[in-house]
Amino acid sequence: MKIESVAWTRFRIPFLREFVTAHGPIRIREGLLLRLKVGGIEGYGEASPVPGFEGPSLIDTLIAIEALGPQLVGRELDEVGAILGRARGILAGAPLAECAVDMACWDVTGKRAGVPLASMWGGDSLVPVRVNATVGVADAEGAAVAASLAVEAGFRCIKLKVGVAASREAEIARVAGVRAALGPLAQLRLDANGCWDRDTAVELILALEAFDLELVEQPVTASDLEGLAEVRARVRVPIGADESVGNPEQARRVIEAGAADVLVVKPMAAGGLTASLEILQLVRDAGLRALVTTSIDSGAGIAAAIHLSAMLPEPRLACGLATASLLAADLAQESVAIIDGAAVVPPRAGLGFAPSEADLLTYTDRWHELVQDRRSL
Repeated sequence: MKIESVAWTRFRIPFLREFVTAHGPIRIREGLLLRLKVGGIEGYGEASPVPGFEGPSLIDTLIAIEALGPQLVGRELDEVGAILGRARGILAGAPLAECAVDMACWDVTGKRAGVPLASMWGGDSLVPVRVNATVGVADAEGAAVAASLAVEAGFRCIKLKVGVAASREAEIARVAGVRAALGPLAQLRLDANGCWDRDTAVELILALEAFDLELVEQPVTASDLEGLAEVRARVRVPIGADESVGNPEQARRVIEAGAADVLVVKPMAAGGLTASLEILQLVRDAGLRALVTTSIDSGAGIAAAIHLSAMLPEPRLACGLATASLLAADLAQESVAIIDGAAVVPPRAGLGFAPSEADLLTYTDRWHELVQDRRSL
């Protein structure tokens, strides 16, 4: 069936509280929501770069969607992959644009089949996915309070953003305070977002091992796979590769370098669901573990990540999917349910996402319809 129309809208959603990472504070989540129509069925996708991190900007991504969209109108769904392939290396924003288009195509495919994507892929869509709460509060007292509230809400795994304290001693005190607030039963993982050098990473992780860490994500910069492997060899805490993973080729390099115990898969970074499924297969073949997270996406991106998480083998690591609560809205008519620290896989066909008209009016501009154009990229 042919793609009848392609449209996009830009969203700006405030965080309920300033969210702090090693790259600085984030107050507004911006991104693009994409809508494809095929045979009268609407499919949705998302492209949302994270400010302060490596990768395409929002403007790059918008330019890519404006270039790709007209190429897609009137095409068969099975032609989309070739068009996206031609865009890689030509358009700076192609990876995120590809994510949005790929996600929307899968949404249409699932809706046409009348089944949730997790079921279509052979995953267990009936078992809720255990999720972590994310704490991105800079001050030690506030971080401890946020962690305590998360446990009261039913979460049994907390991810604490680190690399935000003023000194080594303050960093250790902040982690100690969060562990004390959690008690001994909840899992605690750290995410450095690549802010440490090799020696600092080893020194801090060794000092923090006493707080019973589940894993440490991305202790060194994304491109330093040799450094990531060195840190992994020098500490006992499992090491996760996050920003180093990105697309399937980058994931393959992480595995070959022996740089991680766990690979973090983000559909937004991978270039969509098709690429994310490929990464999960690479991880399985290597005998490693994976977890799936959002990039603090809207409801479309969250739904996509949850379906992907249902493909992980048991016992699953907690996935980073409970991020809608960080924002004032998620653009969804029906938000993904988080019950006792687990996300319910949307039971509806496709992604299970439909936009909330009220949220669209509040947080987006108008839909921009793209007109068919057969000129080559």
